[in-house]
Amino acid sequence: MKIPNLKTVVIAVFICAIMSPAGAQDIQVTSSEKEVLSSIIGMHQIFGHDRDYYYVIKYVGSLYFIEKLDKELNKINEESIKLFKGLKTYDLEALVHFHNELYLFVTQRKFSETVLYYQKLDKSSLLPLTELIELTTVEFVKGNWADFHIVLSKHETKLLIASRIKLPLSGTQFNEYYVFDEGLSLVWKRKDTFQYHGQGPRDNKYIVDEVGNVSILSLLKRESILSLLQEVKNMYAIYRYTNEGNTLREYPLTLPDLYIRGIKIIGSADGELLCTGLYSEILKAGVRGTFFFKIDDQAGLISGVRLDKFDDAIITDLVGMKDPIINNDELMDYVISDMVFRNNGKIMIIAEQVFNQNYNNYNHLIVTCYDGSGQLYWTRLIRKKQSFNYNTAESDRFELSDYRSFIRETGYMNPYVNNYCSYALMAPLDKSGIVLFFNDDNRNLDSQVPTKTFSNPRKSYIKAVAVDEFGNISEKSVLKWKKKALFPEPIRYYDTLSDTIVIPAFRNRNINYYRISADFIR
Repeated sequence: MKIPNLKTVVIAVFICAIMSPAGAQDIQVTSSEKEVLSSIIGMHQIFGHDRDYYYVIKYVGSLYFIEKLDKELNKINEESIKLFKGLKTYDLEALVHFHNELYLFVTQRKFSETVLYYQKLDKSSLLPLTELIELTTVEFVKGNWADFHIVLSKHETKLLIASRIKLPLSGTQFNEYYVFDEGLSLVWKRKDTFQYHGQGPRDNKYIVDEVGNVSILSLLKRESILSLLQEVKNMYAIYRYTNEGNTLREYPLTLPDLYIRGIKIIGSADGELLCTGLYSEILKAGVRGTFFFKIDDQAGLISGVRLDKFDDAIITDLVGMKDPIINNDELMDYVISDMVFRNNGKIMIIAEQVFNQNYNNYNHLIVTCYDGSGQLYWTRLIRKKQSFNYNTAESDRFELSDYRSFIRETGYMNPYVNNYCSYALMAPLDKSGIVLFFNDDNRNLDSQVPTKTFSNPRKSYIKAVAVDEFGNISEKSVLKWKKKALFPEPIRYYDTLSDTIVIPAFRNRNINYYRISADFIR
């Protein structure tokens, strides 16, 4: 095992101390040793941790690797992932750390079916403990094969495997669902089929809660010029499986005479499903406020629908900052980026301003807090200006507004794109506050000058913004960039679900990690 680079750790903590105002001792920063990659990296994602180690999946050159890091995030072991056996080849679906075990999921596409396998890995050697074990076989339907989605619940107590085959010509969708508990013991499974009209469900987001309920948020109808003549302007749907998969209900989601501009769903520890999002007025392209509702599984209804316009204070602040406002009441280009439960029963949602332009495009954050009944508690504006080179972000593959979630879910890396913008979120499961971390320009350390746009990592520092349960905001400067250091990418953060996050840093083919802990969150 490698000995931690104590000099690097001490320097990082010292920088944190001298850069921060009073109370900075509440944030601790340590950095790992630098690692030099042998080839171009195409994927990087920390996917799990236990008491002593972190686990990473990487795609380097033409191979997938699994890494084991120690507490200081220094590499102690690495193994390539074998995706062949003789003439048989497999496709990697996921690596999962679930109930303190490592599982590899792969698929093999045959002549008329796709087989999903899992394999248990040894956490010490990272080598297989078992042969490939078949979980399910999904037959092709009219030449169409299944795509798979593998998702952990927020508390990581349940694991969902979902497969879907969609037939656009006949308007039929075939689904299979499997929910597992500790030891991959099956909680429930279900197969079903339904008919749809038009393009049908798409842009699907799958979640499973700690009870084992499964919810799928799908886009059904997107806004168009014809929407002005129709009663339904745009529409989403939630497909909800409860009662161990025995009950399926569909909840169409639309706002009469309003446009939905983004939506998130989250399942509570006791199985309740809450939904929030952004809306705008008809004939306007901005964002007027937030909405909230919950799903009543007993009645099979959407209940507690609320619409809350952004208050005048937020509008006034943005106008004073010369931010673009539509007709003095709608904000421009905000997307829902995070939604988290707090231990006091409240829900916080974060909206980030994302402009489709090559400058000042990852900007301010708006944090909104609801109580469990949907009552708006408070809304706060966090100022942030960042520039991201959208021209190199393969804009033909996805919208910039979807880029953050794409990177978070896949770990995808492009050697020509630097992801220094957006933010990292620390939201411990047992706390009521949150902390946001993002790269900021050094000139913004002087509060007397107008806010400058972050664009150069060599002239930057990591800023921490804490928001407590009452909406009180405190800011701290955490880590200033030093010569020869790598460049942190907060968008790629790993959430330990406690008071610690890990942010990887890259430069050319070098990589290391910053572990940030904040023990002041209440």
